[in-house]
Parts: sequence; C-alpha cells; structure tokens
Amino acid sequence: MEKYDVVIIGGGIGGLTLALKLVQADVRVLVVEKAKQPGKIYKGELLQPKSLEIFKEMGIAYQIVEASFSLPTIHTYEMTEKKDGTLKEELYIPLHYNRLSSPFPEARMIPHEKLKELVIREAEKYPAFTYWNPATFQTFTVKDEWNKRFEKAKIAYDGEEVEVEAHFFVGAEGRSSLLRKAMNEHVITTQYNHQFLTVTFPRPKDFTQAKMYASHDSFIGLFPLPEDQVRSVMLIKPGQYKEMKKKGLHTFYKPFERFEPGLKGYPENIQSWKEIQLMIPIRHNIPNYVKGNAVIIGDAAHTVHPMAGEGMNLAIQDGAVLGELFVWMFKEGRLHPANLRKFEKVRKKRADRLSRLSHLSALAYSWPYKWVQRGRMFALKRLERHPVLHYKHMLNISGIGWWPYSALDGLRFLGPGQVFSRKRFEKKSEKMLFSNKNDYPWYFKNEERSQSKE
Repeated sequence: MEKYDVVIIGGGIGGLTLALKLVQADVRVLVVEKAKQPGKIYKGELLQPKSLEIFKEMGIAYQIVEASFSLPTIHTYEMTEKKDGTLKEELYIPLHYNRLSSPFPEARMIPHEKLKELVIREAEKYPAFTYWNPATFQTFTVKDEWNKRFEKAKIAYDGEEVEVEAHFFVGAEGRSSLLRKAMNEHVITTQYNHQFLTVTFPRPKDFTQAKMYASHDSFIGLFPLPEDQVRSVMLIKPGQYKEMKKKGLHTFYKPFERFEPGLKGYPENIQSWKEIQLMIPIRHNIPNYVKGNAVIIGDAAHTVHPMAGEGMNLAIQDGAVLGELFVWMFKEGRLHPANLRKFEKVRKKRADRLSRLSHLSALAYSWPYKWVQRGRMFALKRLERHPVLHYKHMLNISGIGWWPYSALDGLRFLGPGQVFSRKRFEKKSEKMLFSNKNDYPWYFKNEERSQSKE
C-alpha cells in the first residue's frame, strides 16, 4: 500500500504547480500523469503577470523568464477591405501591461511542454515528490459516501494495479476529469458559433510583437515565442475546416500573409494539415470544486473560452492557492476536509469572473457583420483612450487584482477620456490589487472581512 499526503490526478501545469508548492513544504505528493508523450492539443502558452508572480514565490521565475518571450503590449488592429480586395488599417489599439503595478508588467510566451519541464525539474529536487508517468487513475476502492470521504484509489502503473491511500485527492486532469465524475459534479456548458485553427511556425527575427488582426468577418492572432517561432490562431466557422482541407494548405497560409505581409513565406513551413490543430471552444463551470476530501482545479473545474488566454493561468493560480492552503492545513494540523472550502471561496469567484470576461471577448468577434465591427471598434477606442477603462481591463486579465465594472464605466465609454481625478484613480487602483490576505486569507485573523473587496 502506497501512502501519501496528497494524490494529484493529472500532471498538467495546474497539478504541477500545486505539487511544487507542496513538496517545497515537505508535504508528500504523488502526481499521476496519463500521457507519456505530449499530445498535439494546444494547452496554453501565454503567462499573465499573476502566474509569473506565483513562480517568483516558488523560486523559479528566473528559469521561466529565461525560457520565454516578453510581450509588454498586445497590439490590436481593426481592418476594412477596400474595393480592390486589399486591407486598410481602420483602427490601431495598443493594450499596455506597463500600466500595472507588478514585478512583471508583461505577458510572456513559453512553449507549454517547456514550462512543465521546468516545474517538474524543480519538483524533482525534493524527496517528497513522486511522479508516475504513464499512470492512470481507475477508481476509488474505499470511500465513505456518508461522510464524503475518498480514502483509497486504484492506479494503473508500470504494468500493474497499485492501491494508494491519501489524506486528500485532487483532480487536475482537464475537462474530462474522472475525479469530477466520481464527485458527481455536473458541468454547465456553453458552446460557440466559431472554431479556431492553431499552429506554431517560424517567424522573422524582427517580428517581436503580439498582434491581433480583425475585419468584420476574420480574426487572426500572432504571438511570438522564443527561438524565432510564432503561435498563430485563426478564427473559422464550423465546417470551414473541411472546406479548407479540400482546397489545400494555401487557404491556411493566405490570411496570415494578407494581414501581416511581413510573414510572407513563413506559414509555408507547415506542410501538412496534421500539424494544425482544430480547437472547438467551449466554456464550462460547475457549482462546487470540493466534495469531502476531494477537490478539482483547472479545466476540471472551469474551462474558459481561449480568446483572453486565461485557461492555463487559472490552472496555475488554482494550484498556487490550493497548495498554500494545504501547506497551512498540514503545518497547523487542521486536516478536516471542511477547510478545503477556503480554496473554493477564494478561487471560484475569480474563475467565474474571468470566464465571463473571456466569454464577452469571444462574443465581440463571433458575428461576421460590419455593424458588429463598428461597435467593437468604438468599444476598443474608448477602452484604450480612457485611463481608468484601460487600467481596469489590463488589471482584470492580468490576475493580479480585480476592479469591478460599474455603471460609471458606461459614462466613461461615452464621455471625454480625460475627465477623471488622477489622484483618486491612483489611490483606488492600488486598493484593487490582490494582497496576501486576499490570496491566502487563512493565514490572517478576520479572514472573512479580508475578502470583502472581492
């Protein structure tokens, strides 16, 4: 019988972040990862400031910065098509991370498997870390339904079935979570009227900025990676992928070269449709992340639309908060499963808000009509030019804080951009940053009140 303090089912970046937090505090962890080789499914590469701050807390920010590519600004372009078929830039909006009060006023792009490799390499330095790969969670062999406790689980590993026992079980195995099913938690799903194609291909050395281009009926995103690579994203209609495959790869190359002529010839490095991933966006949420001594994090708990690049960051932030809670529980000897609700209290509200924000971002690009584009351009223009709106948007996607949108923001959209009190804005903007009390309230007295601004 193998015994651990925490068993984490799923070795994605959320589960690994949690594992590293725990083993650094000498909490015995088993990570069960099914996939021996990395799959072709895109799992996120854009790190937001909050995730970078978390890795700094764990002492691995330097390695991650060294292996990633800095994106201090997201450049967005709205294009219109002229009568001769060429594109004209109608609106340019830069969205700046440097307005944020963070040691990392930027986003960073890093290949997903490289990020996992860095976290695993750090975790392996600690004797409390055990990593089984490939291994598969099969079922719970001992559970107490009345007290909502899972005590022992059967894991297929190294050609045999192994029974493991743990104080706590964590489901971090993605949207098809077996642990979530064992908890009898059902997802609430939203589907969309569009899909994406995504792939990485080489880029020119001087292509160093994150760019998003949109017309009334098209959208592409280009996000530079290290080693002269770029992650590309193209929005398509359902069924369009089959049509494109019939016509040939030029239908994939053309939009990138049309919107960004400087890339001409580079998409042609993709020689097979097998290299290109079709992404079907969905959004799901569940009512509860916790049941007894079992808890789910990341995509197992909340899948968000990829438009805002938040899925991986939510998983990292889940792992960090849950890890800090477990460390406190083991250190203080407060191992009653009811304490897991403290994790849910911090993270569910934040994840739900980011899910809604990603959903609204998706809707802004979902409908191929010129009047929709005109409305989007108006909103983007006001967002960028009003300091309060610009700051709010960047703060809310960054993860380092949250400033709720209000009725006054509607007036800001309609009124002059410079009519606001800078002194009052600066004072209030600092208050909207998450403190340690907000992230880890169990370390503080009056923890309920410490979360009031959330």
